[in-house]
Amino acid sequence: VEVNGEKWILSKRHKTKVPFQVKLLDIPLQIIERYRPMQKDNRIFPGLNYWSICKPLKRMIKECGITKNISFHCARHGFATLALCKGMPIESVSRVLGHTNIVTTQIYAKITTQKLDNDLTMFGDKLSKTFNGITMS
Repeated sequence: VEVNGEKWILSKRHKTKVPFQVKLLDIPLQIIERYRPMQKDNRIFPGLNYWSICKPLKRMIKECGITKNISFHCARHGFATLALCKGMPIESVSRVLGHTNIVTTQIYAKITTQKLDNDLTMFGDKLSKTFNGITMS
């Protein structure tokens, strides 16, 4: 749907039936446009489902010589970690993932050293501004 001139996906999660909304950013919009000529039944990717992605993914992982057990579901963990590292609040990440409890999001989202460093630097900068001009004698 279009909201304030921007495109969003509005739906409900299959597992939890929790409503979710995701803003379509530039790269996903470009992908949608690329596949528009192949659309059927008003679906962007006709015939695409979880299993039609998993089997080719497993084959590609094997062909690349990767022995780690990787699944399509790992993308959710990767998204959560990347979003948090780039400053997205955990409440927003939780909503995008469709979690009913933020504790579930905390399990998914690994706090990296870089995220911790960025957060502490930002906190330090704010403290410095708050106490600007006060020095220890």
